[in-house]
Amino acid sequence: MSEVGTKELPENWEFTPLTGLLIEFETGTRPKGGVGKYTEGTPSVGAEHLDANGGFKFKKIKFVPEEYANSMLRGHLEEGDILVVKDGATTAKTSLIRKSFPHTNAVINEHVFRCKVAEGIEPKYVFYYLFSGKGQKEILSDFRGAAQGGITKGFAAKVNIPLAPPEQQKRIVAKIEELFSHIDAGIEALKKAKQLLKQYRQSVLKAAVTGELTKEWRGENKAKLEPAAQLIERILKERRQSWEEQQLEQFKAKGKISKDDKWTEKYKELSPLLEEELEGLPDLPEGWVYTRLGNVINEPKYGTSKKCTYDNNGIGVLRIPNVANGLIDSEDLKYASFEDNEIETYRLIVDDILIIRSNGSVNLVGKCALVGDRDTDYLYAGYLIRLRPNNVLANGSYLINCLNSIYLRNQIESKAKSTSGVNNINSGELQSLVISICSRDEQLVISRMVEDKWSASARLLKELDIQQIKAEKNKQSILASAFSGKLIESAPDDGDAKILLENIKKGDWREVTKKTVKETKRKSVPRIKSEKDKQVLMNAILKEFGEGEFSINDLLAVNIGEELGDLKFELMELIKDPTKGSYRLDMQFDEKSEKYVFRLIPRSSS
Repeated sequence: MSEVGTKELPENWEFTPLTGLLIEFETGTRPKGGVGKYTEGTPSVGAEHLDANGGFKFKKIKFVPEEYANSMLRGHLEEGDILVVKDGATTAKTSLIRKSFPHTNAVINEHVFRCKVAEGIEPKYVFYYLFSGKGQKEILSDFRGAAQGGITKGFAAKVNIPLAPPEQQKRIVAKIEELFSHIDAGIEALKKAKQLLKQYRQSVLKAAVTGELTKEWRGENKAKLEPAAQLIERILKERRQSWEEQQLEQFKAKGKISKDDKWTEKYKELSPLLEEELEGLPDLPEGWVYTRLGNVINEPKYGTSKKCTYDNNGIGVLRIPNVANGLIDSEDLKYASFEDNEIETYRLIVDDILIIRSNGSVNLVGKCALVGDRDTDYLYAGYLIRLRPNNVLANGSYLINCLNSIYLRNQIESKAKSTSGVNNINSGELQSLVISICSRDEQLVISRMVEDKWSASARLLKELDIQQIKAEKNKQSILASAFSGKLIESAPDDGDAKILLENIKKGDWREVTKKTVKETKRKSVPRIKSEKDKQVLMNAILKEFGEGEFSINDLLAVNIGEELGDLKFELMELIKDPTKGSYRLDMQFDEKSEKYVFRLIPRSSS
């Protein structure tokens, strides 16, 4: 559906800038030094608390002291308020304070605009327009600055709202929310389906590393199975033999010849498994055994610490960002130059595993990727450890499945957790991990079966993602239809938006009921009864607006004065009988806005 144009409005609709609908428009404040040290008080809402769906997320709520909140002249939240992020990465993000808002007393900080619409305007109607693609585009037309730039109050004049008559606004909102509720139900079902697929993937891994996945295969190949005791004996024998071969190769490379076998005494066996290490692990079928990861891999190897850059010179070096979803992602590569001996030290071969050893997030420690044919020209960086399977005993794909299973994740996170903020697992701890192992033939069968099941689930996950994106786009289509007058039919008693706007405009200076101005328990400036009272009012205005222009509604919005009639009288008193302070109050009629505006003028400029 196309977005509404300037000449397509239905009968009795009117275009109006957002400024024409607002009776309060402000940001909040925070105490000097920020709010990080406060763990209780009045909730302080910032940009990070607005979610992408027009609601809020309060997992990490912040506070200002209650006494400070009570002293704030602006930024107090009420039902019906519309919040717009003022600056930063989420500039223009918009949310609405609904009845369900969880905090009865809350304020905003200086990074959020609070907008309150006049009586006769449905707040949800304005919110949904600002939330729409067209509304967001208009808000951001005021964006200025670099990546961390933002918008000013001037955005409200650039947002051109197609205003429906009063009663039609309510029916449009009701229809939007009815249709959105159906879409949200569908999106929720898609999210649950995606979660079930993720659970399914973990259940596949669980079945893979406990022998359940290949139960039928073992029944058909029973004669080929190696007894568990024999398997573990072979594992330990192969491990020692592999180590000795490596040592002899090193002697040969250095031109050394061993006179005896004393060098073999340097071989370090991994400690045997303890009973407590096996507690909580499932029983294994015939032909399977628990052992340490170090028994089925060669010595782990840390990556290079050489400084790398994005200059496309030298050899590509794989880093943490290149370890993605069990595979190597070479999109974000850095490069460095290496000597031949360094290349030999950090080279990769097919079936190697790269594993993240250190990260601020414990969930990323132990995340791993399998090296494939396309990845062997790269080297790898210091925050990664290379695990090279003993190709007689273990298959890389099977070991990846083990490392991603819940049993290994629990072990890794237990060893890696740190109170210092950086979680780390070293090569010795990796070698000590307890894994389930079976014959290499069965490992290959398991790897193929897991790959088949995961490929099918990946296709389904992709389809669910596409459906979710389509559902979100449907919301924007509904909003475009709503604000072009096509979502619902008009009715004779809907009223007229033009008359509504005229009544709001009159309310700026002439006729406003008490309901137009919010009732509040916050401290207000007292009636003028003395020279001191005049000075109190002047100081409050100076603090809020400095030497800039302001209107009656601007004063009411920040609670300078409780009631329009009283405030008019007090301002006239200041103009007619000024204070003896440094400023005098000036009043002019602004023909462009057709409003009276005020300004404090230094007496030296008089």
